[in-house]
Amino acid sequence: MIQKILNDYWLSDRQVKTYIACLELWNSIASSIARRISENRITTYSILKELVSRWIINEVQKNWVKHFSAISPEELLKLEEQKINRFKDAMPELMAISNLYNNKAKVHYYDWLDKVKELFFKIVDEWNDLKEPFLTFVWTQKMDYRFEKFLNNEFKDYRLKLETPTKAIISDKNSNYSKYHQDNHNCLVIDDSVFEMWNEIVLYNNKVAVLSYSEDEIFGLIIESRILFNWLKSMFNLIWKAYKR
Repeated sequence: MIQKILNDYWLSDRQVKTYIACLELWNSIASSIARRISENRITTYSILKELVSRWIINEVQKNWVKHFSAISPEELLKLEEQKINRFKDAMPELMAISNLYNNKAKVHYYDWLDKVKELFFKIVDEWNDLKEPFLTFVWTQKMDYRFEKFLNNEFKDYRLKLETPTKAIISDKNSNYSKYHQDNHNCLVIDDSVFEMWNEIVLYNNKVAVLSYSEDEIFGLIIESRILFNWLKSMFNLIWKAYKR
């Protein structure tokens, strides 16, 4: 248990053994520590110098001989808390650098039923505190019966508890999923044979979610791209404006 906890502080197994040995011996020379951890003196001395450089082991010289002692567990915890606080202080600058140079779209793929179910909850939870509505092109083809059961028995009531509005563009007003949107959200139904939706596309928070839950294909795709989001949002608003006259 102690070994695993100290490993989480980025200490190797040998470093953990050395630190614990120094705690036990309190103040000792490298050869005594080496015997305690069953390592040769040269290796032990190298490990001790690594820990000294990280402020985990103290080094003092007495009568021309170097002695080593471990900082207390309380001091080790305080040291880690100070590192975390310094990292938090640096976060605004680090994020600014990340946003400046991070010009690659991020893509997350979900490729089986349970993961796509989780994705539905993830999307609405992420947008719940914001005022701008979801924009969605709604799937109208025949969906997998397991997913239809999930929407009716689990997701529908959960979604309706959240106040985030949705604007939906629908190509077929007769499907059950379209009916749900028409009853509960601001919808535009386009009754035109050339306009068919073969999956659902949701636009939110500079992200594009492509969702498919047909009998043939079940997958979810999240693309984090401000450019793609703005382009599809512009297309959505253009269609909405043209048909809502």
